[in-house]
Amino acid sequence: MSLRNRLLVSILATLLLSLVAGGAFTYWHAVAKIETEMQAAIAVGSRIAHNAVDDWEEATDPARRLALLVADFEGDRHLRAMLVADGKVLRSSQVARAETPAPAWLVSLLAAPPKEVAVDLPPVFDRFGTVILQTDPRNEVAEVWSDVWLTLSVLTIFCALVLAFIYWTLATTIRPLQNLTTAFARVGDGDYRERLNERGPLELVRLSQSFNQMVARLARSEAQNKRLQQQLTSVQDEERADLARDLHDEIGPLLFAADVDAVAIEQLAKAGEYEDIPHRVGIIREAIGRMQRHVRDILGRLRSAMLLDVGLAHAIDNLVAFWRAHRPKLIVRVDVPEESFGELIDGTIYRIVQESLSNAVRHGAPTTISIEVRANADRSIDICVTDDGCGLKAGTAPGGFGIVGMQERVATLGGRLEVANRTDGPGVVVTARLPARATTAPARSYESHEATLQ
Repeated sequence: MSLRNRLLVSILATLLLSLVAGGAFTYWHAVAKIETEMQAAIAVGSRIAHNAVDDWEEATDPARRLALLVADFEGDRHLRAMLVADGKVLRSSQVARAETPAPAWLVSLLAAPPKEVAVDLPPVFDRFGTVILQTDPRNEVAEVWSDVWLTLSVLTIFCALVLAFIYWTLATTIRPLQNLTTAFARVGDGDYRERLNERGPLELVRLSQSFNQMVARLARSEAQNKRLQQQLTSVQDEERADLARDLHDEIGPLLFAADVDAVAIEQLAKAGEYEDIPHRVGIIREAIGRMQRHVRDILGRLRSAMLLDVGLAHAIDNLVAFWRAHRPKLIVRVDVPEESFGELIDGTIYRIVQESLSNAVRHGAPTTISIEVRANADRSIDICVTDDGCGLKAGTAPGGFGIVGMQERVATLGGRLEVANRTDGPGVVVTARLPARATTAPARSYESHEATLQ
């Protein structure tokens, strides 16, 4: 059952229960009222009868006086007067007829059996008969019926209006919810162009605004994911090209040289010139050593986390030393604690330093880079990488794949990262704060005049 139908059924059931409760209260009130009216009518009628014969001493015709007494009750709404003699009704008054008589079933439901009272008359009237007063509740029941009918009509109109108003209110309220359901389905299918009209009741306006903001954020996230995926693909292709170039430019010549020397050794052995073989072997071993260093460097680039096995400080040392041969004039100052902060935090710090150095060297052409990692007393860790390069271009926000990756790593640990131009001179400063345990390990500082980065 839909929400609208459920609310309508609940409201209708409440109204019906209210009508039933009101009907029961009206029933008991009507029964009590009719009983009270009948008792009052008997009392008043008896008093009227006594007043009519209180001058019996002056009565010259008692029979006529009794007939007039019965006639006095003609057209009474609640009482019928009867003159009875020897069990026969000699005279009887008629009760007034109601303009809108009540149904017989209602009379039997509300009214008690008629009450009869014999009027106590002076002895002079005994031989002419007895006056009996009998209640007739039909007029009172008709009055109650008229009131109940009017009340029921008003309540019926009221309930109909209430249901109509509630139905209209629910229709106008639930329609936006149906639109919201449809919009959610479209968003679930990947259509982020869906928007809701921000109008109607305040609650629905706020709901529509929240939905539109959510879809806008999802659209931006989707666009960013696509852009990052493209950047990731581009970076991967670039890295593959770099590895292929390194293998071709570095390893290829060494392998060729080793092959040439091996062939020369074979020829020297055939010619019996054994004294030159050790020299050729030394050349081959030197080439193999250089190939091992290049392979180790390539492995470090493919899986930098391997460097963390020796600790954060030594991993950053290896990172700084990795590019010495490529940037001999670059100065890198390092201030990093010897103690590890844990594998996860060490890995995050390493990635921040690695990406910051890479961006600085590739885009900023700096002469000096400073790396500082400091453990604070409040169990947080500050990372700061500063260079004196050309800085960020004006009007462009840093948002490359590498920076987004750093931001995601830092956000995962509950920290924050900022990339901005320096305020004290040219260059870029990358700052990050990570929540971590406090450390008092002494920092190790050194200055490398040959350190370079990717």
